[in-house]
Amino acid sequence: MDSIFNTKRFGMLFIKHTTEHYKAYLMSWAVLVGVMALGGGFLVYMIEAPIETGMQTAMFGSIFFLAGTMFTSTIFADYGDNKKAANLLMLPATTFEKFLVGWLFSYLIFALVFTGTFYAILVILLSVQHIPNFHHEVINVFEGQLVMVFVLFSLLHSISIFGSIFFKKLHFIKTAFCFFISIGAATLANTAFLQMLLGRRLRSAVPFANVDFEVDGRYNRIIAGHATDMQVMCLILLIAVVFWVTTYYKLKEKQV
Repeated sequence: MDSIFNTKRFGMLFIKHTTEHYKAYLMSWAVLVGVMALGGGFLVYMIEAPIETGMQTAMFGSIFFLAGTMFTSTIFADYGDNKKAANLLMLPATTFEKFLVGWLFSYLIFALVFTGTFYAILVILLSVQHIPNFHHEVINVFEGQLVMVFVLFSLLHSISIFGSIFFKKLHFIKTAFCFFISIGAATLANTAFLQMLLGRRLRSAVPFANVDFEVDGRYNRIIAGHATDMQVMCLILLIAVVFWVTTYYKLKEKQV
């Protein structure tokens, strides 16, 4: 077990990574705060209607996905630089410990910092937006659609962290390009399969989403039930785990 993970050795590696990168992380956090504050302030100023939970969820998810994938795509970027990679590979720590440090910063710590920052700015903005006889409701991260947001972030994070170790340069751009090409191909294949199955022409059918089709001029929708939603969430998490494991072994290849 000591050859894979050692608490003392991992702690020293975690501290080393923190001391070397905390300035860049703080600057990134400051930029994130600025974007949230300015964007949210502009939204509150321009829209006189209350910012309801649906809009809050959309704002949370969109910024979370974009900022999270951009940050994650840089977490192993140094391994693409031969000079920096040599120093990293020679560190007296196991591949699992190096992977775990990157995973913790880009997934767990980022999610906690982002959620706390978003809530703080949201509460401030809602307190500033005064609407008579209206009580603002704040989203709950443990309920409703936000649970699915974190599940989707797990998938996007796993793909981004794989791209950060797989590509040598332009990690975010190349990973995003491959991701959208894959989504487009999967949508085309899924649409063709469902058209053959239903015997009807569909506009498009994104995998794991609802299916819309027209019959005699009327639109119909096939909606998955709650049990299916749970199965989809489990499948997405399983795919995320596969990408995380693949990233670990890709990092291990470099170590060898």
